[in-house]
Amino acid sequence: MSPLWQGFLLCCLLCNTTLGFPPNAIQGEDKTQSHFSLTLSAVFQSTAAFLVQYKLVNNTGKPPSQIVQEYFGTDQESYSNYIGIIRRIIGYENNIQKDFANIAFYHVNGEQIELAHNHIRSLRQNIKTLSNTTSDAILEEIREKIGAAIYTIQEFYSNTNWIELNGPVVYKEFGQENVTLEEIADPQDDTCADCAYLEGLELCDNNIQGGKLTSGYKSGQDVTKPIRQGLTGKCSHGSSDDETRYDTATGGIYKGRSVETEAPHYRLHGEASDAALDATEYFLIGEERGLLSLVGEEVFRDVFGIRTREDVVHTSLTFVIDVTGSMGDDIQAVITATQRIVTEAKDSNFVPENYVLVTFSDPASLTNGRMTTDPQEMLTWLKGLSVSGGGDCAEYAMSGMLLGIQKSNPKSKIYLCTDADAKDEERADEVTAALKAKELTPIYLLTGQCSRRKRDSEGSHLQRVKRSSLQVFQRIAEETGGRVYETTVTALETIVETEIRDTFPSSNVLITWFVFPANSQPLENISLPVDSHIESLKIVVTGVTAIRGEFDLFYPNGSSVLFLSGDELKNLLKDVLTLSIKNPIAGTWVLLRNTARAWTVNVTAQSQIDFSTSILVRGKGYDSYMLTGNPLRGFNYSIVVDIQNESTNISCDNIVLLDDERQEVAEIPVTRRGIQEITSCVGSYTPILKSSYVQINGTDEFGNRYLRTQVFTILPASIELRIQPVSGDLRMNEQTNISFSLTNTGDSTEDFIVTISKGKESVDVQTGRLEAGQVYNAVVGVTPDSLNSILLEFSVTLKNYTGVVQLETRRYSVTDTRTADCTVINYPPMCPIDSLNSVNCSSYNWTGLVEVSSSTIRLSTIVVSTDEVIIEHDKITTANFSLPILIRGDCCVQSVLISILDKDGYFDRCRFQLSNEPFLIVQTTTATMTTNHPSVEPQEGISLMLIGIVVGSILAAVIVLVVAAVLIYKAKSNRRHDDILPLQ
Repeated sequence: MSPLWQGFLLCCLLCNTTLGFPPNAIQGEDKTQSHFSLTLSAVFQSTAAFLVQYKLVNNTGKPPSQIVQEYFGTDQESYSNYIGIIRRIIGYENNIQKDFANIAFYHVNGEQIELAHNHIRSLRQNIKTLSNTTSDAILEEIREKIGAAIYTIQEFYSNTNWIELNGPVVYKEFGQENVTLEEIADPQDDTCADCAYLEGLELCDNNIQGGKLTSGYKSGQDVTKPIRQGLTGKCSHGSSDDETRYDTATGGIYKGRSVETEAPHYRLHGEASDAALDATEYFLIGEERGLLSLVGEEVFRDVFGIRTREDVVHTSLTFVIDVTGSMGDDIQAVITATQRIVTEAKDSNFVPENYVLVTFSDPASLTNGRMTTDPQEMLTWLKGLSVSGGGDCAEYAMSGMLLGIQKSNPKSKIYLCTDADAKDEERADEVTAALKAKELTPIYLLTGQCSRRKRDSEGSHLQRVKRSSLQVFQRIAEETGGRVYETTVTALETIVETEIRDTFPSSNVLITWFVFPANSQPLENISLPVDSHIESLKIVVTGVTAIRGEFDLFYPNGSSVLFLSGDELKNLLKDVLTLSIKNPIAGTWVLLRNTARAWTVNVTAQSQIDFSTSILVRGKGYDSYMLTGNPLRGFNYSIVVDIQNESTNISCDNIVLLDDERQEVAEIPVTRRGIQEITSCVGSYTPILKSSYVQINGTDEFGNRYLRTQVFTILPASIELRIQPVSGDLRMNEQTNISFSLTNTGDSTEDFIVTISKGKESVDVQTGRLEAGQVYNAVVGVTPDSLNSILLEFSVTLKNYTGVVQLETRRYSVTDTRTADCTVINYPPMCPIDSLNSVNCSSYNWTGLVEVSSSTIRLSTIVVSTDEVIIEHDKITTANFSLPILIRGDCCVQSVLISILDKDGYFDRCRFQLSNEPFLIVQTTTATMTTNHPSVEPQEGISLMLIGIVVGSILAAVIVLVVAAVLIYKAKSNRRHDDILPLQ
């Protein structure tokens, strides 16, 4: 990408303007559909259709939301994951809308319809290629590209005249391969007439001219509206922040809002949003053209998280453990983590079918395996393991893996734990083939290697052996979708717990927790709200020494729980007391603390009711976007809680933020809105202090109080990180400079460190000092050496401060250098101020030179954004690889965009921005103002002034200037400058 493009993007980085459908709901505009509502509804509808098509749910004729909920059932964890994926896809849409506000084709503005079409084509091709590998990272990259495609698809219906020409139907060819698009207006075609006025209001109902496809031009974007005089010209976008709406043709065709003062074609908002929703569903599952056909059933399910834990009940939980002498601590970590998860999931419907334990050491004949369907028996086996031997370090890990594979059900995970290398690594290919045959996923937990380990044997230390099987384990994992952890015994317990939590889905939600220090007041009543949606209640108390005397638990009616039935269990393991109540009575339960010992109480439940949290940052006007990174201290945000699977009669009272010690940081009043059985509770929020938890409360449909808590760390910062977006892909073997900035929004000097990394590799580290209010601008150079996408992490830390104050990631796709490319060779001089009016502009000429290239250049197309320039070049059909293009024009044209589009849909653009100053249109002929609406009179005062113009005289010139001044004044008086309002 040329430096000129980068500069243009940097100037417009903060230009969060009205583009199409708003990113999220707008307060007071219940009829306005947003990208959030459109995408959420479309994904639900597509998911419901998918579930019915593949007979995963019976076709009951229920609404899509009920079909989806029927599929997930009691598996709240999987349902939350599904909702989270949709939220992230919408977040990727937000990023396009926010970061590329100035690039017309993303929003299908400025008649860039063909480029938008090819942009979607390119995204589809990339998704298809990526779907051949489905690691977690690849799946997330696919979701990001889906979000980008959906955004542009939806904008098509807001910003073009498709709805005016065809009504609320889907344009099925848009973004597809091997299709012919509808005829698009030529640069010389006038596509709109001036809108009429009545009592100061714009009336644009019938301003479309002709039957060709067009879209409006918007001020501040990279394609500028051609100058016209008279009453017809190119259409403007027409939103309230669009300066071109006052130029011929006045008004616009935007219909992304339902409010008369914000969208010229607001009456068509309903039809536009209906078509956008249907088009999104068509993109996902439509008629052998959708994403489903492109990537296949299994990848489609993985991309959107359409999987329940029902899959788990057919799998095995398999451990392959090294039992040589040094493994005692490792095995204890595995036991502790496994026992915690098994206990937590006790009442779940989704547990593995069987449990496999394989042990290995040296020689291979000591490899043993056994299987059970009882998780408690598995725990007994683990506790009974004994360790011995292992003098020469390397052990028979591959033999252990092969026995584990043999005993495991298909599509299971196998956890291998060792602190040594594989003595039989020559069997690695055999292991890889066996894993692939049963679709098993290996998880390697390595706490040592022979190249860095000494073992004790009969009291003597053996010499270190210089060998390592790490690369062997890594190669197997890469080929089978597994993972390798090089860790310590200390960290092993946490890793095992994190990993097997997916295998033991408990659907547990956190209700609340309490911390009581030692010697605090005994005989405390701890209130525990239980609502009608809780299926199983679990209370875990750390710090209990005896099963009797230190506690009592009471029902909502005040009677004591005696734990006499199988539905009421208590268990004390070491100092951890676990109380389990199946199908608890709704109401307020009470736990009595009858001791001065230190207690930590965690209350969890199995429930279909849970929530997720996000923060919205407010853009210009009414737009709001999902926040990436930490919020800025003292600035205004909105905090959003999405409650899933909740009844329509449940209340949402407030949001409470808590710190690590359970102290209240903020209580946030909320308002409520609902889409597809998901209720969003939204409140205004000004972050000041750190918080670690978010808690919501209210009453269920039966009047019982509900409470839910989640870990959600908010670290208010005084350093703002902004990463400049890159338009288009990076080029392989070519350096791209990615710009970023830090702003000190606080009132003290900060010493900062910015670390940019790619995976485990550090790309750049920059340090400096920022005074209050100061900005640090910098770049990082990136040169891709393969076509794999690059995920960069930007981390900001401060001197003398523990922790990361800002952390953001950006993913960049990489394109082959042989695809379409446009490079500026000679940039024309900027137009002087004297030339920036319609009388003088033609007297100031300029010349520029660009070079386009492509391996398929003879089959490529060159497009120029205006016909008011002259282009000179050789025949493209005889070009070899590149082609120089000379562009001549005058200062009547302030912006020119040159695009090359190759046969595969790849494109690149060069832009000449010849002035950033306003252009004055001076009318030199008498014009009679007309209206396109027969019942509307011209705006009062304008026609009277125009009557007084006398053509060809000096007095006429004076009057023309007066007219221009009055028109500018009236235009400015009609512009709306709203303050930012709280979001709801």
